Amino acid sequence: MLMLEPLFACNLACEGCGRIREYAAMAHRQMPLEECLHAARECDAPVVSVCGGEPLLYRDLDRLVSGLLLQKRFIYLCTNGLLIPRWLDRLPRTKRLVWNVHLDGMETTHDAITGRPGTFREVTRAIRLAKEAGMRVTTNTTIYASMDMHEVIVLMEYLTELGVDGMLLSPAYSYECLQPATTSLPAAAGAVPFTPEGCAAKENDCATPLAPVEQRTKDTAIAREQSLFLTRSQVAEKFQSIKTELRRFRLINSPLYLDFLMGLRDLPCAAWASPTRNVCGWKSPCYLITDGHFATFREWQEKTPWQRLGPGRDPRCENCLVHYGFETGAVFAAQKSLRDSLSLAIWQFGR
Repeated sequence: MLMLEPLFACNLACEGCGRIREYAAMAHRQMPLEECLHAARECDAPVVSVCGGEPLLYRDLDRLVSGLLLQKRFIYLCTNGLLIPRWLDRLPRTKRLVWNVHLDGMETTHDAITGRPGTFREVTRAIRLAKEAGMRVTTNTTIYASMDMHEVIVLMEYLTELGVDGMLLSPAYSYECLQPATTSLPAAAGAVPFTPEGCAAKENDCATPLAPVEQRTKDTAIAREQSLFLTRSQVAEKFQSIKTELRRFRLINSPLYLDFLMGLRDLPCAAWASPTRNVCGWKSPCYLITDGHFATFREWQEKTPWQRLGPGRDPRCENCLVHYGFETGAVFAAQKSLRDSLSLAIWQFGR
């Protein structure tokens, strides 16, 4: 899957989002349409997740979707949902296009995380409109430390009533820009180092480690953001508490990934199979960690030091259980086990 970020601008400033802070100084920039389409051709992944930022703010979104469909890609539009009504009549109704809407709880919780009262009602109204228009809609819910797992079940019951086509649950990742100073790996040879001054050494308008998205001090921001994130054992405890009830819902999570979240098995991280292309280039090493950017997909693939990454190798990976790398890892794990292969096949055909 290609993670395509044509812009970093967003119409919200959600509590746990590191991306808008990491690249805040670049919020005014967008990838040219042809650059986006070339990235898809260069990588040639069958699935493209258009994210950001808020992809529905991208000025050429309709042309981007049309271009990706002409390339025979499957497309996920990863959105906060607020601008769905603006685009409903401008995007095609096809099984190859899925609206993936972020919802982090019921009304009180979701509005608190987004920092904007009324967000939950606007988003759920947009989901209804999209379903009435014949669109495919899935949801993505991030699990934070303060999350009441009973509320997650209530949310999934509500989303089932709305007729969504699938639901994804994934623990939050503690982005470096939301933490005290950490040690990054040196940028790989050929990569433009990721610096406070910019993602390109020649530019001064790129990312800052912690931008003032909200008017608050760095220390306050760190304390507030750190309270959101979970260790591996805490993730396992939360998911085990709803193990039985999860069977009632149409989850996008594979059974192998769910077992991994519950601490019942290990999975390899296969971040190398899900490259990220953004305004700065091919983001290295992965969607969640930024050490630098490469000019080409091939350079990213060949020069990122994969052997130095992952739990037990890079401390930044230690508590990461995000679907981005581990769902892909589940696919590769299944290729080595008949039992796992059957489990994935039964899940896939039963969706």
